[in-house]
Formats: sequence, structure tokens, C-alpha cells
Amino acid sequence: MFKKILSLFKTQPELANQITASASALPSTTTIPPRMVRSKRKKKAEGDWTRQPEEPSTADQLIGLPSEYKVLNDLLVTNPKSRSGYSQIDHVVIGPRAIFVIETRNLTTGEIRGGRREANWSVSSSRVKMYNPLMQHRAHVEAIHAHLGDYKRVRLVSMVTFTNRCRISVDPAVRYVNSDELIIYDHELVETIQRKTERLETEVPETVFQEKDIQAIYALLSSVNSTDPQIRSDHMEKAKGIR
Repeated sequence: MFKKILSLFKTQPELANQITASASALPSTTTIPPRMVRSKRKKKAEGDWTRQPEEPSTADQLIGLPSEYKVLNDLLVTNPKSRSGYSQIDHVVIGPRAIFVIETRNLTTGEIRGGRREANWSVSSSRVKMYNPLMQHRAHVEAIHAHLGDYKRVRLVSMVTFTNRCRISVDPAVRYVNSDELIIYDHELVETIQRKTERLETEVPETVFQEKDIQAIYALLSSVNSTDPQIRSDHMEKAKGIR
């Protein structure tokens, strides 16, 4: 049989050339592109074959608010009552009915328990008590209020967010939008801001802030935000008690 095939190639060189050309055009079944090899090795090493997309940051979530809201992220404003002389506020949202002062907590696990007027709250995953975040956040709210100039009569809403990897079991009074001090999950933030605004609209039907007022408050708070790297570094060290 082999001799017959060999003789066929010898007597019909054109056929042999066609077969050779066709074989060279076929994709290799044994060669894997280097990128694919690295990708598989990386996934195998990490033990993660079904990685989920990263959770959006709070700043990214706040982009989803309607255009009438103005957002400021990572403000550092003077506060003579603090250890460093400054207060660092994670996020400020200026809306048509109120200013929302927001602090984000990245506690990953555990059940958080505490009352609105209790100084210390418990976390099931830790033996160390947590200082009531609303009480701690009041200094940030006061620091913002001190820089509002002619807008000091504005409604200020304090909000502290936790990730949904923990469980919030705190005073129900701070879980509903009728309060001006709120503890919520981070994924509830945008919806809660809008629901709180709607509630305030029913309390005070007339327009509180026009667009020019919102812009003025935004410019005012932007102007007092310290962006100096050295001041921010000093604040972080003093806030952690290093100095």
C-alpha cells in the first residue's frame, strides 16, 4: 500500500504539491499563543476561573446622580477643633434641597450593632469596639458647615456607608430617609440621596436652591479644599496618631 502511495507522488508531483500547500495552510493544533498560556497559568495560580468585575467606587456611583447634583470627592478643609487642624471628607453632594456629607467605611465582614446615641458599637468579627461612626462624622459635617459662607442655613445630611459584605444591625432610626443622619450600604447611596431629596421636596415644596446657588456652593467648597501634598501627608500622619 505504501509503495502505491509513494509511486503516486512520484508520478503526479502536482498532486503532491497541492497536498503540501493545503497542509501548511492548516492552523497548528499543538501551538498555543503565549498570551493564552500566561492567562491560563495566572488563573490557575490564583484559583480564580470566574472572576467577577470589580465593584464600582463611591465616586463612580455618584456620577449616576442627575445633572442638578454637584459632587466633590476627597475634600480636605480646615478645622481648628481637629488634631491636625483639618478634616478630610470622603464625598460631598450638593443637591437642590440639601448637602449630603458622606463617609465610606470599608469594613469587609461582620455584623455591626449599635444605637444612635451609643458611643461605641460592636462588630462581630472583632473584639475591638467601633466608635459610633455618626458621632465621629459629625466633626466632618460641622467642618463643611463652617465653610458655607452665606449658605449656612442649608440642610446638611450626614451619611455613613458600609459595604454589603457586612451586616448592618443598628438603630432603625438611622436606616430611614426621614433622618438627617443615615447608616446605609454603599450600593444604596444614590437611591437614598434621591429618596431623601424627594422627601424634602414634600416638606418644603418651593425650590430651595436654584442652579446658580448649587454652583456657588460648589465653587465655595472647591476653593477651601487643600490640594497641597505636604499638608495632606501631615494630616494623614496626625490623624493616625503617628505624631
